Amino acid sequence: MTESLKTLEQLCADFESNKSWDKQYRLIIQLGKKLPALAEADKNEANQVKGCESLAWCAVAQKGNEFHFTMDSDTRVVKGLMMILLIIYQDKNKEQINAIDINTLFEKLGLLNHLSPSRANGLLAIVERIKTTGNS
Repeated sequence: MTESLKTLEQLCADFESNKSWDKQYRLIIQLGKKLPALAEADKNEANQVKGCESLAWCAVAQKGNEFHFTMDSDTRVVKGLMMILLIIYQDKNKEQINAIDINTLFEKLGLLNHLSPSRANGLLAIVERIKTTGNS
């Protein structure tokens, strides 16, 4: 796992200590700046996430029984949301991914309360892509 990747506990603590949406929004933008780069070759039709208003890509590599995700978007906020998803899902196996109650986590972070419906739908489309990984 990437050493600079925060733990889920750190992420929750960061959101808890930044209760206002303005501070949380800045936190999301900061997280987006830490999103590892996706190779230009991986920004293709096969990796494009459908359902996102912004351009968004999610590439998946399997290492043993664990899945490694690389993502990118053309917007800073979506990059930040992708970084949150990496913190939650990176380097987990299919059973671990399927066991994650993402709606409860999003509720704990307060994410879906403030995102526009189109951005929330895009975030959930990325989650759906992650969850269907390895289930085909």
